Amino acid sequence: MGWRSLHNQQARFEALAGIGDLRGKSILDLGCGLGCFYGFLKARGWEGDYTGMDLLGSMVKNARARFPAARFERRDILKHPPAERWDYVFISGIFNHRVSDNWGWMERTVKGCLSLAERGVAFNVLNLEAGWYDRDLFYVHPGALEEKVRLWSGGNYKMVSGYLPEDVTAYLYKKP
Repeated sequence: MGWRSLHNQQARFEALAGIGDLRGKSILDLGCGLGCFYGFLKARGWEGDYTGMDLLGSMVKNARARFPAARFERRDILKHPPAERWDYVFISGIFNHRVSDNWGWMERTVKGCLSLAERGVAFNVLNLEAGWYDRDLFYVHPGALEEKVRLWSGGNYKMVSGYLPEDVTAYLYKKP
């Protein structure tokens, strides 16, 4: 799935899962790929309601085959927003892809996910200050990301770094 190593994938998942107490909570994994975040959670004893969504039908098909107990669906939430809500929405890796307007796409997606979340949204991006670069990927300056996250969350957020040099994770919390 483009992760540089299993260790890096696990570190990203640990950072994402740090948003709050996930026990018994409902989770939407946007851009779920092969369902690896679900496997990560289950391996740690997590119990709750999981939904994985991806744009690619092949990913959804393979995720269902890997984890038949979980719910996976093919959906573009920006074009077809679900009526359902989840406690937490997680977005791992999708913003690393370079598109014509990365900041605009990220903002629309994060705001869309905030409308689907009861408690919060966690997502990760590549850190421009990491010291390595691939022209096909999108990187952010952590300060610029924090300013955007502050605006999108209304100031109710937390930035997480240090778990991997090439990553930054943001937690956006809903107001109680």
